[in-house]
Amino acid sequence: MISKRIGIVSALLAGIALWRRQARRQQQHAAVAGSPVKPQEVNTWEGEGGALRGSGSQLGPAPSQ
Repeated sequence: MISKRIGIVSALLAGIALWRRQARRQQQHAAVAGSPVKPQEVNTWEGEGGALRGSGSQLGPAPSQ
């Protein structure tokens, strides 16, 4: 009888702990999703004679000094 109650109480405590953990994760996820995303910096090297975005390095004139 007592071991049955211990099993029920331990299962109940584990369920409450898992429920609180899930609620905390959802709250953190909502906070992260609401934050503004920093735009990715774009490299343009047209005047430098270097690589163009997405095409890799190019053979071309030496960079202007």
